[in-house]
Amino acid sequence: MIEQKSLLDVRIDKINCTLEEALESLSGKKNQLIVTLDMYQLLKVKRNKKLKEIVKNAALVIPSSPIIAKAYNFINREKIFYKKDLLFFSKLLSYAELKKISFFLFGNEERYFFTIMEKIKKIYPTIHIVGSYQNNNDASLMAKAFEGFKKIDPNLFIIYMDFKKALIWFNKNKDNLDIEFCIPIKKPLDIFAGKGKIPELAVIAANKEHWFYLRRNIFNIFKIFIHIHFWNLVIIDKLFFSKKRKLKKDHQNI
Repeated sequence: MIEQKSLLDVRIDKINCTLEEALESLSGKKNQLIVTLDMYQLLKVKRNKKLKEIVKNAALVIPSSPIIAKAYNFINREKIFYKKDLLFFSKLLSYAELKKISFFLFGNEERYFFTIMEKIKKIYPTIHIVGSYQNNNDASLMAKAFEGFKKIDPNLFIIYMDFKKALIWFNKNKDNLDIEFCIPIKKPLDIFAGKGKIPELAVIAANKEHWFYLRRNIFNIFKIFIHIHFWNLVIIDKLFFSKKRKLKKDHQNI
């Protein structure tokens, strides 16, 4: 149902079912980290040994970019499921509403929490939001907060932080948590907070939103250099490492 794969030596998963079925298959355990990876995040993980280890040990790693899916197919001649952050978060909230499971918001920007939760409740009126909490550096306050999290026992613990900070925070504090799913995600919550505009969902689903963002900020054109760097790494991997991996796999199967 969920197969652990990798791209550029960073773990991604191949999901051979619906997202809802994948979540169902993981339910019942504690402190399961669900990570979405786009191209930029994958490159960050590749360069950072600590992040790579955290992602490797996650419960589920969802490719969230068509570029990752294309690169994986180019190297392995195998298609892989991907779900963009906003669409994934939408699916997650629909799943939470349908299954009557609880939702908790945690992060660094408390001033946006009310707006985020009100907009979520407007779209998903029967969702069960059990609270929110601002991250802080006071150890005694956080100790009390962790006790509170355990009592509330939310099914979905949403971490609203930058990607790297969220993973480091989870890894540092996972032994203090006793929660089913921990999900760091920022971009969709920024939208709910009113910090940015997005194109129509149909445009996102059709992978045409880059023109929307380019029109809003012409400097986004310079991101092409990151894309070139990424594809250079993919081509190098294809030319020099994919054959070695195949030979190793064939040897293991003998």
